[in-house]
Parts: sequence; structure tokens; C-alpha cells
Amino acid sequence: MKLSRTSRKIMAILLFAVPGAVAGHHTWVVEYDRDDVIVLEGTVAEVNLTSPHSRIFIEVEGSDGTEVWAGETWPLGALYRRGLTNASLAVGDAVRVTGERARNGRPGLHLRSIYRPADEWRVWIGLRQDTGENTVEGVGDGVNQVQLEDESV
Repeated sequence: MKLSRTSRKIMAILLFAVPGAVAGHHTWVVEYDRDDVIVLEGTVAEVNLTSPHSRIFIEVEGSDGTEVWAGETWPLGALYRRGLTNASLAVGDAVRVTGERARNGRPGLHLRSIYRPADEWRVWIGLRQDTGENTVEGVGDGVNQVQLEDESV
């Protein structure tokens, strides 16, 4: 079967375009360690609720000064359905967040919950059913308290 010149061009474009699009997206399991759930306390530095992935940046005080952690989460529509909107958080809000730590050692996590002590507002944005791990009572079992001054973490 002989292909026309136009057909060969279309196939060449698809051959080069599709792998890039597939490789450009990642799964949470590749980026974040499901078995390393941590809690951070800090101040909201930036709220970026967009699609395909939203990010909430948290300034955390450590022994070496302030470190900004990137909390990655769901697209805007999924967050709205869970109760997290652009009006929910503001830069400067004190929060406690839980999430799975980034695998590559960068200061990042896949967010599971956000708790604001000032008014006891809390939202669960984890993958599975709400574990109740981040509430006014505390963090809960299975969550590792991050000590940023400890260089072993």
C-alpha cells in the first residue's frame, strides 16, 4: 500500500507529537511517595488554582530560614466540588497541611488536607475517603511530623 505525500506528512506529525503529549503528563505515584505522608505548618505564600494542576505554596520556617513548599493538587473544578475556591485561602493565612512528600527531594507535596486554625476551616482534597487526619485535635496516625531543622528528612 502506497501512502500519499499528505498522508505521510500527517503520520510524521502524529508520530512526533503524540509521545511528547503523553510524556508531558505524569501520575501522582511517580512524583510523590504515597507512604511518606507529612504535615507542614506555615503561611500561605501563593494560591494558584488552575487546571490541570493547582498549586498552593506554603512558607515554612526552618533552622536555615524560610523555605517555600509547593503543594500540588487537583484542577480547579475538582477543588470547587470539595469546597476549596479562590475565596477560601488568602496569602498570609496560617495553615497546617498534610500530603505525600515529593520523591525527588524538592520541597513539595501532593496535598491531602488543609487546615486553618484561625477559624478551624478544613478541607479534604486527598485521593481516598477523608481520614480525618488534619483537624483541630491534631494530625493523626500515619502522618510524619516534619522537622526541617533535622537534615535527615
